Amino acid sequence: MQGFKGKFVKGSEPESVYWKRRAIVAGAVLVLVLLVVFGFSAFGGGEEEPESKADAAQNEWQPPSASSTVNRPYIRETPAEEPSASPSPTVPPVEACTAEDLMLQVVAAFDEARSGAEVPVSVLVASGAETACTVDLREVAVELSAGVDVVYSTAHCETPQGEEVELSDGAGQTVEFTVDGLASEADCAGARRELPAGEYELRARLGEAVSAPTNLRLT
Repeated sequence: MQGFKGKFVKGSEPESVYWKRRAIVAGAVLVLVLLVVFGFSAFGGGEEEPESKADAAQNEWQPPSASSTVNRPYIRETPAEEPSASPSPTVPPVEACTAEDLMLQVVAAFDEARSGAEVPVSVLVASGAETACTVDLREVAVELSAGVDVVYSTAHCETPQGEEVELSDGAGQTVEFTVDGLASEADCAGARRELPAGEYELRARLGEAVSAPTNLRLT
């Protein structure tokens, strides 16, 4: 028994003192362990509490926000009545010029030319009407006549030139032609031949309107 005690008890103090000290140390260790265990439990319980509160907050009813999709009564807005636009005044169409309103003037570049040669000719188309009127310059033609017979016309074989224009109060437009001095027939039918030398009259025509004649000598 003495040998067993010698292994665990050293010093001059009684054996009971040493066992009391060991009991105190063991108790302190046990208390420390319990404090550590309870401390972890406390921290763990603190983490669970916010989650439970968050779950409870999610389960609570919340009023819908202004941006949430909620069925709401819809009141159709009545558009403001726009002032009615006053109707634009009707502009009457411009009428075609009458033969009495038209004034034609024909001018040849030469007074004399060789038969079969080309002669430049200008025709001035003007209106003497007080109001505006329209005229189609493609209907202007230049005629060469011997007496009462028309022996040549630009309307027979040439392609009409010009466009529809508006004339008023003496305003005019000029159309250019080339007279070649060869005889022609309507629709450019028949063979074209040189006109005999002599005196001819040159006129401009637009529908019923005819210019004053000018002389052209062919040699």
